[in-house]
Amino acid sequence: MSIQRRFRRRHAARRIVLGSFGVLGAAMGPQLALAQAQAPTEEVIVTGSRVSQSGFDSAQPLTSINSDQIEKLGIVNTGDVLRTLPQNTPFFTETNVGIGNFNVGSQLANLRGLNPFFGTRTLTLVDTKRVVPTNEGGAADLTLIPSMLVERTEVVTGGASAAYGSDAIAGVVNVILNKKLEGFKMQVDYGETSEGDGGDTHGSFAWGTAFSDNDRGHVMAGIEYQKQDRIGPCSQTRDWCKEGWAIGNNTSFNTPAGVGNGLPNFNILPGAKQTPSENGTITPCLNLACTVPTGTPPPAPLAFNADGTALTTFNPGTPAQGFLTRIGGDGALLGYNTSNIRPEVERYSAMARVSFDLSDRLSWYAELANAHSDAASTPANGGLGPLAVRIQPDNAFLTPGVRATIPFGGTLNRAFMPAVVNANNTTENTTTRFVTGFDAQLGEKWNWDAYYQHGENENHQRLFHNAVSGLSSAGPERAYDFVRWGLDAVRSNPADPNSPIVCRATVVGDPAFRANAAGCVPLDIFGNDGASQAAIDYAYRTLKEDNKYTQDVIGVNFRSDIAQGWAGPIAFATGLEWRSDDADTTHDIPNQPWYSSYFLSYGLDRGGTLDVVEAYAEVQVPMSKKLQTDFAVRETSNDATSATNSALKGSHDFASWKASAIYDPLEWLRFRATLSRDVRAANFRELFLPRVTNTSTTTVTNPWASGAIDSTFNATTGGNPALIPEEADTTTFGAVFSFDNVRFSADWFEIDLGKAITQSPGNQPLIDACFKSNGTSPACARVTGYGTADITAIDASAVNLAGFLTRGWDYEATWDVPMRTGSINLRFIGTYLYDMIVDTGFGIPPIDYEGQSGPVGSFGSFNTQPRWQARAFVTYGRNRFSTTLETRYVGSGKLNAVWTEASPGTAGARVLSSVNDNSVDDAYYLNWSGSFDIKQESQGNQFQVFWAVNNLLNEDPAIAPGGNAYPTNPVFFDTLGQRVRLGVRLSF
Repeated sequence: MSIQRRFRRRHAARRIVLGSFGVLGAAMGPQLALAQAQAPTEEVIVTGSRVSQSGFDSAQPLTSINSDQIEKLGIVNTGDVLRTLPQNTPFFTETNVGIGNFNVGSQLANLRGLNPFFGTRTLTLVDTKRVVPTNEGGAADLTLIPSMLVERTEVVTGGASAAYGSDAIAGVVNVILNKKLEGFKMQVDYGETSEGDGGDTHGSFAWGTAFSDNDRGHVMAGIEYQKQDRIGPCSQTRDWCKEGWAIGNNTSFNTPAGVGNGLPNFNILPGAKQTPSENGTITPCLNLACTVPTGTPPPAPLAFNADGTALTTFNPGTPAQGFLTRIGGDGALLGYNTSNIRPEVERYSAMARVSFDLSDRLSWYAELANAHSDAASTPANGGLGPLAVRIQPDNAFLTPGVRATIPFGGTLNRAFMPAVVNANNTTENTTTRFVTGFDAQLGEKWNWDAYYQHGENENHQRLFHNAVSGLSSAGPERAYDFVRWGLDAVRSNPADPNSPIVCRATVVGDPAFRANAAGCVPLDIFGNDGASQAAIDYAYRTLKEDNKYTQDVIGVNFRSDIAQGWAGPIAFATGLEWRSDDADTTHDIPNQPWYSSYFLSYGLDRGGTLDVVEAYAEVQVPMSKKLQTDFAVRETSNDATSATNSALKGSHDFASWKASAIYDPLEWLRFRATLSRDVRAANFRELFLPRVTNTSTTTVTNPWASGAIDSTFNATTGGNPALIPEEADTTTFGAVFSFDNVRFSADWFEIDLGKAITQSPGNQPLIDACFKSNGTSPACARVTGYGTADITAIDASAVNLAGFLTRGWDYEATWDVPMRTGSINLRFIGTYLYDMIVDTGFGIPPIDYEGQSGPVGSFGSFNTQPRWQARAFVTYGRNRFSTTLETRYVGSGKLNAVWTEASPGTAGARVLSSVNDNSVDDAYYLNWSGSFDIKQESQGNQFQVFWAVNNLLNEDPAIAPGGNAYPTNPVFFDTLGQRVRLGVRLSF
């Protein structure tokens, strides 16, 4: 039995409820598989195509979530709509902040998990029109659209570049507005967790009406507000997190060779703590040079007491993977003490739209939208203290007792010191979007539309209390080394023990004197009571990043039935789009000459201009009464120029195309298939992020040193203007079954992505590639010190990799069951992923990451997933009452696809990358929502109360440690626990 299963809580009540739910599903037999989402029956432009058709006629797998379903589930913002789809891997959400300082408070669509960390392969649209990105990676925050103005959200889980252009490799999310809204609607609600934290206040209002003669005009407006309270540090607020599961690193798994100590290389264990004690630790020096003589065992660290006046022995436990983590040992600073479960997020969005029929054949419209969000988080990697800074024996803050214990000084470790200083990250994001256009009929057969969009996004990030220093004496001294200078405190007159304490770097004539140290304030962090606010403010400054993104788009589209073919009308669509994107990212560098000396950095100033011209054509040809085909092609010209260096530029012309077919051999059976070439060009960050080299804040495993942990190397990141567009070949094939009230669909998909752009291949993958190739891989050129026990530098800047290959099945089913008293609707959405093959192009065999559900990684180029993800809904409605039971299933998976499970004491435990338990448990979550009409709409207006209970049975998340500062994977597993929302809706 796995460790996860042994320690996982199992609830009898859950078995009963979910078992009953499963019996109901089984009773449906083969009918409950997958059906096309409740598609609109009117002729519309369906996402994925520019030709008019109904959603059920879509050749690509398409799921639609309409406003009625959104209300029934108690969803309160547009971003949460996408979280109901198992094909979406929501890497950026409010519950996955961890060590990150990027996109806090945003919800970004990530179909198939294919988004790179600083980019997107999922295109987000509003009414089939592009939306100004809310970050320099090109993604748009889905919370920016008032939910009460949304008619439905359509999701195409497959390539759509031929229809919509760059970024649509994994699919398209298209938010359709309710452009005929009549009357007034209001919703006010509040929710919180069963722990009594995480308050969530929400209100949304919408209004629309026709005006002018014969209702030729229409106006609508909406506004939405949401305030989500902070949920504090993980190990302080949740019992499952206090257990502190982590990945222990056993460097003696094969030492001595062929024997080992009986334990695998990695061991999943509870009891994680952060590397120092809560008061700080210091490792004594054995001599003035602070070296360890050959044959002498290294000294053990000592721990300060709370006021820094004495030292005691300190058991550091055993090293662990993750950010500055150990397992066991002394100290009370738990491993997840600095990772918030959820940051504080406050947002509002407002939108207005007016349209007017200028004639029977020509109508005009204009939209204006504004959205703003503020988020505040305490990131796990902020407020960092020294990792291993040398403390001299004459340090003025050392008490006589401490000095006697460490006569030669020592190296101080206070990586985390929440009792002294902690970091705070704030993100302020504002988006304004204006769209105007015309819809018209030209002659008897042609329809056309044209639009202009101007959008602006301003994103301001601040990381308060960021160390200005190199935090290890092993690293080079920085031009501004405030923390290290502040810690090197001495008496201004060494002969007078009562003379003022100053920074040694300010003493003229001392070899340590530095002109840049003027104004240095001595810093006492021995214990928790000595640091003055002035010293903290000197050593820890505010890292800033301000990004402005501007987008202008002009598009025109034409549609018509151009001929009467041998089996029906031949439909045609064509269009032209011009787009100009400008990004400007700055960091207040003129006012912060120490900017390049920050320990954590957002990178240097950057930006540029991206000009895109695209033309497309699409034709739909019925080959027979039973066979419908569709062909589309798009030609794109993409020119990018850096704003900081005009010599850095790139120009690319590329094509995308799609061929699809629908075949109806029987009245109740439909086959559908697509084949497409989809393209994504590099974004501003991938192209023009300046190269930066810093001492790494994460660790790597050095396979040339028997798997020893290395944390002292220099890490280089940055962009690459020579990047070429990535290309993906997408194939889908499926069947749709329709029987009266039942619809079922099953679609196979394959996305073969080549020339994949990644901002960072990752430090460990580069090392592994070099090691496994015996030094022959191109990755070795990026690893300085490979083949030795000392890796000194890793270059993980942007690159075009060989590619990704993902395959699987999508399923969907709906069944409407009329009853004598009311009705029941059952819906199932599921996805099965059986391949996620990554070929780095570094000369090593491709790796299949299918089924890896933990841990979640940061700064990578894709997100792994479990094999199975599914949601099932049962909705019962009768007169005034409606209720929905929803089950979310996350299949069991692997902790790490490249590790091998081995039992202790076996030969397999002596193999590199062996692990005692490589499994991650499955998870079932039951949600319950419903509503009751106190006054029905048929009575002239509606007054409704509603509720939603998520994670009804308060299930703990599965154990999946090792990533993003959580002992679980918050992308798939619920970290909030049971939460209840109550509200009212009013319409008239």
